[in-house]
Amino acid sequence: MKNLWRTFFGFSDNGADETFAQALERAKHLLEINNYEDACRVLKYAEKYGNAEGMYQYGWCCWRGTGVVEDAVKAVRLWQKAASMGYQPAIRRCESIKDFIASIQ
Repeated sequence: MKNLWRTFFGFSDNGADETFAQALERAKHLLEINNYEDACRVLKYAEKYGNAEGMYQYGWCCWRGTGVVEDAVKAVRLWQKAASMGYQPAIRRCESIKDFIASIQ
């Protein structure tokens, strides 16, 4: 099962022993080189299996519309999920959104 997602997304040539942490690092590298679609494929898997950092990164893709259709609501929900898991960058992002909303009311 561990390798099934990698084969499905076309990453089976990267070694059968790639850990989820390594896949997440690869997704971040793909984002750095502007390969958004492939990065989002990996990050979407992270969301599905409850990886807070992956959800946070995928949220940014949704927010910006990079590699996926722009969807601010989905982005905020992903950040909220990651924040509820204690992921500090997501907590800070949610707080900044809350502060922004309070400032315009």
